[in-house]
Amino acid sequence: MEKITYGLHDTPIGQIVVAQSCKGICWLGFMVSKEDGAYKGDGFTRMTEFFPNSELVRDDAQTEKLVEKIMQAWDQDTLADIDLDLRGTEFQRDVWQALLHIPKGQVISYGDVANDIGRPKASRAVGSAVGENPVSLIVPCHRVVQSSGGL
Repeated sequence: MEKITYGLHDTPIGQIVVAQSCKGICWLGFMVSKEDGAYKGDGFTRMTEFFPNSELVRDDAQTEKLVEKIMQAWDQDTLADIDLDLRGTEFQRDVWQALLHIPKGQVISYGDVANDIGRPKASRAVGSAVGENPVSLIVPCHRVVQSSGGL
């Protein structure tokens, strides 16, 4: 059984859950609320569903270093330099890799991403892949919009 180490952290951009395998960061999700010291929310629930056959081990001290690195990379726009363990279909991984190359402060359309990965008619599938991004913030899904400019 694969071991996934995760931690729950407060950051300047909200509460997050971050997880890593031996290959790199494999999950980063945002939490919804914190009650009585227990995190509850979509990010944690989705993580447990994403790794149903893995041993999930909480180690906030270990993942705190990752969070510091992520926040520093966020400030310096060097998120593409972080070791990732992206899990998905080949198409999804192609989409997520393309997102890593969108400069901070810019947005592109789903159709632009489809063109960038050589699948010009796959803008809807790109939208689905963007929505399944397991490491939001690092792979900047928030920089992709509809061709009309909407989310």
